[in-house]
Amino acid sequence: MQGRIINLNGGKYQVVLENHEVVTIPARGKFRSVKTVQANPNSLSKKETVMTVKNSPKVGDLVTVLDDRIDSILERKNELIRPEIANVDQILLVFAAKEPDFSSYLLDLFIVNITKKDIHPIIVITKIDKLTEDELSDLKHNLSYYDKLGYDVLYVNSKSGEGVSEVAKHLEGKVTVLSGQTGAGKSTLINAIFPDFELKTQEISQALGRGKHTTRETTLYAYKDGYIGDTPGFSKLDVLGIERKDLPNLFVEFGEETCRFKDCLHQKNAKDCGVHKGVLEGRILPSRHENYLKMLMQIEKGERR
Repeated sequence: MQGRIINLNGGKYQVVLENHEVVTIPARGKFRSVKTVQANPNSLSKKETVMTVKNSPKVGDLVTVLDDRIDSILERKNELIRPEIANVDQILLVFAAKEPDFSSYLLDLFIVNITKKDIHPIIVITKIDKLTEDELSDLKHNLSYYDKLGYDVLYVNSKSGEGVSEVAKHLEGKVTVLSGQTGAGKSTLINAIFPDFELKTQEISQALGRGKHTTRETTLYAYKDGYIGDTPGFSKLDVLGIERKDLPNLFVEFGEETCRFKDCLHQKNAKDCGVHKGVLEGRILPSRHENYLKMLMQIEKGERR
C-alpha cells in the first residue's frame, strides 16, 4: 500500500495511507546509515570509520508500506535539506511590511534557493496595518514587478483577517511549506488560515510522546486536499552550491535580455551587457540587479576560499 510521510520523530514515521488511515511505523533497515571501516594510509592505526548515509525517507515522501514497515521511496520531484522535506509544490515566502523592515535582498535570496529546486514561490506580505496608505502603495508598486515575473504577491493582516482567505485559496490541493523572514508572523498567519492548527500540533505531540510542540521538525498537516508544512524553516540561507554561471538563470527576467557574450555575468562594467542596459532603461528593477551582484560576489568569495 502507498502513503505519504507527514512526520518523523525518534526513528518513527507517521504515514497517511491511501485509505486515509494514519500509522506510525519504522523504515526497513536498508534505509539506515551504516558504518564501514577502511584503510587510511595517513593514520597510525591504518584504519578509519566511515559513515555511509543511505537515501533515508523524508517528510513529504510518497512511500510503499509492507508488513508495517516503510519498504520503498517513490521518485521525488524535489527535496529540501533545510527543512528536510520532499515533494513540495510551493513555498509561501512570508515577509513583514514592517517590524522587521522588508528586505528585498532576503526575498531574492529565498527566491533563488527555491527556484533552483523547481518549487513555485508565493510572496506573502504581513503586518500591512503597520504601514501608512502611502507606504503601502509604494511597497505594492515595487512588488508589482514580482507579479509580472509570475510570482503571486499577497498582502495580509493576520490579526484582522484581511487577505487571509486569498492566501487560503492558494493552498487548496497543494503541498505548501511556509518560510521567509524571521519575525514576519508565520505562526500567526497559519493560525489565521487554519484555526485548528494549534490543536492539531498538540494532537501530533501527544501521539508522538512529546511535550510542548516546538517548530524544530517538519510536520505536514492536512488542509483542503493538500498539506501545510509546519517547519523550522531555512536555518542558514546562502548561495552555496550555485556556480557563477548558473546564478543568472535563477533571475528569470535576465534571460529576456540579449548580451554580446553568452557567458556574460551581467556585471555593471560588462561591455554590451543586455541586463545592465535593461536596468538603465527601466525593464529590470534596479534592486534585483543589485541583489544579484551581491550574491555573485558571495559566490566568487566562496570559490576563492
